[in-house]
Amino acid sequence: MAEIKSIFDLDVETIKKLQDKIGVKADGMIGPKTVTALQAFLNQQGADPKLSVDGKLGPKTIKALQEYVGAESDGAFGEESANKLTFKLMENEEGEKVVSTASELDAIFNQARKDAGIA
Repeated sequence: MAEIKSIFDLDVETIKKLQDKIGVKADGMIGPKTVTALQAFLNQQGADPKLSVDGKLGPKTIKALQEYVGAESDGAFGEESANKLTFKLMENEEGEKVVSTASELDAIFNQARKDAGIA
């Protein structure tokens, strides 16, 4: 996996899954429409404080996304945030993990190795 320094570094498939989750056209690109939908989605999920739905991807939106996925809420989207987002997007409505591809299963094993300190 390439180094993740911002949400724009996510792979296309992860972005498409995020877009599916928030209800916008899954084109694999993060633009103002995706950010606006993300902000509205995070507000529905209980973002505190509520986000301005303005299509601008700033630290408040990143912090709310990090809180949603369970990552450290520091406003700097990096490797931890990307991993937590990937795993969150594998959950169904009941919060159960759903794996549909070999690469997703590989990601689960890689994360488990990291968590166990053997990666």
